[in-house]
Amino acid sequence: MSVEPVDRRVENMPNANRALYNSALIRAQTEFYRENYRGSIPLFEEAHRLVVESQTVIHQGLHKGDTFYSLGVAELGNNQRQESLWHTLLAYVEDTLGTPFDFEDNADRTPAGRLLSDGFNVQLRLLREIKRFSKTLKENRTDWLNCGDPEPILLQATAALDVERDHILSLCERQGIALGPVPLGFPQPRERRVFLGTNYDSFAHVIPEMRLAVISRNYTPVASRDVVMPQGDNPRGVSLVLLHTCRYAFIDITNPMGQIFELERAGDYGVNVFLVRSRPVGHEAYVSGMINSLPYQILTYGDMGELRQIIMNHLP
Repeated sequence: MSVEPVDRRVENMPNANRALYNSALIRAQTEFYRENYRGSIPLFEEAHRLVVESQTVIHQGLHKGDTFYSLGVAELGNNQRQESLWHTLLAYVEDTLGTPFDFEDNADRTPAGRLLSDGFNVQLRLLREIKRFSKTLKENRTDWLNCGDPEPILLQATAALDVERDHILSLCERQGIALGPVPLGFPQPRERRVFLGTNYDSFAHVIPEMRLAVISRNYTPVASRDVVMPQGDNPRGVSLVLLHTCRYAFIDITNPMGQIFELERAGDYGVNVFLVRSRPVGHEAYVSGMINSLPYQILTYGDMGELRQIIMNHLP
């Protein structure tokens, strides 16, 4: 059996809603990468609402997997695991609806599919039921075209397993999942990695802002605090390993301490280094003779917006 595919891409949204949708997504992602997960949730909800509204305008269902998945991850960061799992499952349903007929298994390769199987360790029989009910709906192309709400499919799947929504976490082997550090190692090419350094005792707050600037330029931020340190390893040694895997480095020297060690070795690794420091009010910025002796440009910033702009301007 074959069924003509349905184009559910969000690109089919009316132009006015699409512009508002993109704006809401950018604002939501900005708050998310600042680790303001609670603040990002209503912005992702706003983006999602715009997609839902667009469905009534064009009289067909649109793919809402991205907004459901983003909501799920933001809720995970906010320790709302029940809501996170539900929205991630809805994203997975949307991904099954976004595949050609009889290719529902491709949803297992999507971000939602990977989070469900590798993050929550959800029982695979639930995903199997979702794909079964999704495929059944898609057999009727009109139903597939008009499907604007994935929740009925998810409720059918949970009912088939005799599990209520309030107990959905019972289908997961890993119920205490949380956002956090990742294992040491980065698959991206060195030319796209940017090392971020600071005095973590007094200036750790700059790292989320620096990370946001790097991501906005489509590079991968690399910071010591974002990786799991191997048992017994010297944090300074791990930091040097990370630095060695990056083409660029932005290091805040406002209150220099441990990052000085990284500065001394960066030149040996062929890293393009930029030093940043906050601009004091009422007096000149003090920079030690040792730091001044290094062949790196020192850039000063007045606020976090200026810091982000400096980083974005100096990444090619």
